[in-house]
Amino acid sequence: MPTNLITPILATTLILLASTITACHAQDTPNDWPKGIDPSTLLLNTEPEPDLSQPGFVNLFNGRDLTGWTVKGAQMPYHVDNGEIVGTCIPDLSPNAFLCTDQTYDNFIFTTEFKWDVYGNSGIMFRADTQPADANGVERVFGYQSEMEATDRAWTGGIYGEVMGGWKFPLSREAGHAAARAALKGPDVWNRMTIYASGNTIRTWVNGVPCAFLVDDDRSSGFFGLQVHSGPEGTVRWRNIKVKSIPAETTWTDLFQSGDFSQWTKVNGSPVSEKWSIEDGIITRRGLKPGDIVTKTHYQNFELLFDWKITEAGNSGLKYRTRGSLGLEYQILDDAKHSDREDPTHRTAALYDLKRPAHDKPIRPVGEWNNARILVQGDQITHYLNGQPVVEIQYGSEEWQTAFAKSKYSQHEGFGSWTGPILLQDHADQVSFRNLLIRPL
Repeated sequence: MPTNLITPILATTLILLASTITACHAQDTPNDWPKGIDPSTLLLNTEPEPDLSQPGFVNLFNGRDLTGWTVKGAQMPYHVDNGEIVGTCIPDLSPNAFLCTDQTYDNFIFTTEFKWDVYGNSGIMFRADTQPADANGVERVFGYQSEMEATDRAWTGGIYGEVMGGWKFPLSREAGHAAARAALKGPDVWNRMTIYASGNTIRTWVNGVPCAFLVDDDRSSGFFGLQVHSGPEGTVRWRNIKVKSIPAETTWTDLFQSGDFSQWTKVNGSPVSEKWSIEDGIITRRGLKPGDIVTKTHYQNFELLFDWKITEAGNSGLKYRTRGSLGLEYQILDDAKHSDREDPTHRTAALYDLKRPAHDKPIRPVGEWNNARILVQGDQITHYLNGQPVVEIQYGSEEWQTAFAKSKYSQHEGFGSWTGPILLQDHADQVSFRNLLIRPL
């Protein structure tokens, strides 16, 4: 795919513009910002690379010839050398060329090693297909592509939509994707790419470093393809190409996919107050007494991701397994200035009034975005903050019973086990949320 690096003039303009953005966005100012993608809204992949030593992986390449593979797109040469697939660019031949698997896959873990003899842009297609042949008999390949590049931009492991509108997940968060951009060892040494695709969840890793985390419903199945990009030159090698089919995981749902509050109400069922707003995908509570808001859908076992930020001396929270305004709460607090900090079970990421978060939790300052994850399955409850588990407790355990007996909830039978809506709390302070994604378990 074309790298489309921006001109120095445009880069200077973006830098000047970035200086006027709030601190929370400044930490994610991009070097190259594809049109329509705000880097600060990109999800962070905090998952470890799948264990590639586990059984179930099969070789897609026999190490001898290209049986099971077909060249599509431009007819550039691919051959086998020393047990490796080698693709070579023919200067100025277009469109891009792809050596594609004859078999298709839907939910999988894919891994391969790659390097360049001569640098040229490349990538790994997955869940790919072809368009009908054009007037020259060329079938254009389209689908997801995990980027391979060795440029200053360093977006290897990002996800490009080949003939699907361009970038879907650039590695453009300045702070959040710094490790991912540094993961490539170099163009002339072997690197490892791993791709996880299940349901609408896509994650990538380069040399074991987490890169992309995309939730996207555009494609659910297709072939793999090894790209040789059109251009002046390029020779790319791949080896140890393996795949493992996996079950489809439950689909993620954006709780604000509609861009409005049509899937939310106040706790009493009335419409959401105008003092809750949505702008550029950010949900904000302002003003006096807008009230708690809840999803119309009820959940009991789920995984929930969301970003949040609080104002100075602010207090809020996200509740789950609720009845009315009562429920388990992921606490959100200015730990430095709000008076509630005196109780450790009331600090940020705590299971409110039941269990304190870890002492070494990785919290970001007031006014900056923090990433949260809640995992609730059966009796097990876990809170994460910026990728790190900070609260773990088992409902009904001795630890739970002791904490519950001392809590404000002790008179509410079954508290913590209910099925109910997700609740965003009105605690009289300004708070913002974004990227609220949930999948039932």
